[in-house]
Amino acid sequence: YTVRPTHPDPDVKLRFNWNSAINIDPYNNSTIYFGSQFVHKSTDKGLSWELISGDLTTNDPEKQKQNESGGISMDATGAENHTTILVIEPSPIEQDMIWVATDDGRVHYTQNGGNRWNEVSNNLSGLPKGSWITQIKASNKNRGEALLIANDYRRFNYEPYAYRTSNYGKSWQRIVDKDDVLSYALCIIEDPVEKNLLFLGTDDGLYLSIDAGYSWTKWTNGFPTVPVKDLVIQERENDLVIGTFGRAAWVLDDLIPLRDIAKNNQVMASDIVLFEAPDAYQVSFKQPTGSRFAADAIFQGENRVYGARIPYYFQKKEKEIIRDMDSSEQNEEDDEDKKETEGKHKDSIYLKIYDGVRLIRSLKKKTPDSTGIYYWRWSMNEAGVDRPSREIKKRENEPRGISVKPGTYRLELNYLDHTTSSAIQIKSDPRVEVSEITINDIYQKGKELEVLTQTTANAVKQLAESKGIAEKYKVDLAKKDKVLYLEEIKASKIIIKRIDSIIDKFIGKEDKRQGITNSSYVTIANRISTANWYSSSRPYGITETEIILIQQVKDKLEVVLKETNLFFEKDWENYKMEMNQINLSPFKKTQSYFIKEN
Repeated sequence: YTVRPTHPDPDVKLRFNWNSAINIDPYNNSTIYFGSQFVHKSTDKGLSWELISGDLTTNDPEKQKQNESGGISMDATGAENHTTILVIEPSPIEQDMIWVATDDGRVHYTQNGGNRWNEVSNNLSGLPKGSWITQIKASNKNRGEALLIANDYRRFNYEPYAYRTSNYGKSWQRIVDKDDVLSYALCIIEDPVEKNLLFLGTDDGLYLSIDAGYSWTKWTNGFPTVPVKDLVIQERENDLVIGTFGRAAWVLDDLIPLRDIAKNNQVMASDIVLFEAPDAYQVSFKQPTGSRFAADAIFQGENRVYGARIPYYFQKKEKEIIRDMDSSEQNEEDDEDKKETEGKHKDSIYLKIYDGVRLIRSLKKKTPDSTGIYYWRWSMNEAGVDRPSREIKKRENEPRGISVKPGTYRLELNYLDHTTSSAIQIKSDPRVEVSEITINDIYQKGKELEVLTQTTANAVKQLAESKGIAEKYKVDLAKKDKVLYLEEIKASKIIIKRIDSIIDKFIGKEDKRQGITNSSYVTIANRISTANWYSSSRPYGITETEIILIQQVKDKLEVVLKETNLFFEKDWENYKMEMNQINLSPFKKTQSYFIKEN
């Protein structure tokens, strides 16, 4: 389910780095932290969020122009976001103590869970302002102690920067510089058992210190010169796990000998030393199922395609005949049957799905090309609503709507004047516990959002139709007499531009730039999509997050609908009157749209 934080103010745009900071509270694994320009906290594993900080970045507008230029082409993927939080590091030994760092050189900490934040960025002696703070590792041994990694290679500065503090950042000691390693630093870790044993990941490989960072040695035994992006120590097995920029994982097995050396530097002066041996097991191995040797590939069957599989038999006739109904046989009781059979073709079959007496889905497909047993796949959803669009399209198929609730549904299959029926039971995944209240909550909110979507689609369609009328006038009058109808052509251009500006608020501007483009303006369609995304994925029912998002949709939609209605009442009526005077009227009556309350 979706865990991306939201902001209580719909007009605040959150900035998330490509590598956004995220962490689990060491004292409560239901509590997680996520970084944008703010620190977001969730106590229910990401279902709802609260802000526990202000903007902890520089919030420099000169570094927030990714929507204007992504370089060669536009970028809206998040890779170009700047002034964002990269690090959220809770202390494992001091509850409510959290370190936070950003990609524009800022470092803060709190000792009370975010009620008060202290900035210590300016205490990092020798670090160029605006450098990326890529890692902070809080000590598991001493309160207020931490290791910090920064780099500045994006400005062609390849010096390594690694620091240690023992007093909550009031002062920092630089423990790595260009005399220690060849290139910029990316990550660091202190052994959880032995404080003198450190590992450093850089752009040119892995380095080791056995004297708490006073000196460094490059590790070359079986490990190549590649960028080391992250380091983790598997405490149960005493192993160092290394993640490289090439997306490989490499394990330095058994740190106990290195711990002994770091603890007692006389070991390396000895002729022979027995280190503490790890536990050994007389382990039994089971041969992998379905293979001759352990490295053999194992075939795994393909998952069944999602949806209900509805089997049916179809017999292909040598010659299909549609029976014409004699008009003399018609009576009032036949009218509904006639309407039902009109539009049915010999090359199509129709499936109707009912929830009780309520028709919830109407599907159509081409007849099979031969006699046999077939399956119709239904995605277990109801009929949906229209989506707002600038183009006036004739609907070919019924739009897909929200998922149905578990229950029994009646199926009706029609081919020409033949009808056959059965039933199907829809159940929840037995591996997942979902309450009936949750199912009903999600269904109800989905229906509520469908009403808002259809209202939006209706309003946009009326605007698009009106724009088409104005464009036709503009073209026809220009062909007829540009000079005579100069004012009317000018009025048509103005009204077209006005309509486009309103449509933009519903569904956004047409963007013909190259690349993945983005806009800082949040449209009604964006808001509906976001609210849908959250509310449809909640495992334990609707939370305050979805209630806020849906209310934001309603509030913003109401504003744009008022503007739309006012446009048709005034601007469009005036335009109609002006065009009607030249006796070329294609106008039809317009409607006003409002949000219906459930």
